[in-house]
Amino acid sequence: MTNLEKNADASERPLDLLVMRILQLTLKKQWFDLIASGEKKFEYREYKKHWMSRLLCKQGIRNYDEVRFTNGYGKDKPFIRVEFKGAAIIKGAHCSPDNGEPLNQEQKYFVIGLGKVLEVGNA
Repeated sequence: MTNLEKNADASERPLDLLVMRILQLTLKKQWFDLIASGEKKFEYREYKKHWMSRLLCKQGIRNYDEVRFTNGYGKDKPFIRVEFKGAAIIKGAHCSPDNGEPLNQEQKYFVIGLGKVLEVGNA
């Protein structure tokens, strides 16, 4: 417990609730536009070490407040803030890829549920 937490008024929210938990992801323009329009409701990521470190914790799947998608890496890159609706781990046989291409039937994937689009803008 930090000094700030110790000195906080008991009626105030705990400090950890004041910090937004944001999952940052980069997308190609095709997928970015579909999410911005509200058409794309799920984002898929392969079950690999990099994504495991970002999406898993000791208690299971990490919980985020929102997902922040960017398109590209430039200074004024477009972004979308979207409500995080949870995530799951599934095998490719159960995925519905957005581009219609079949996924590896034996590969595991993270499926990230997307809710309401909160904001669309440029960084």
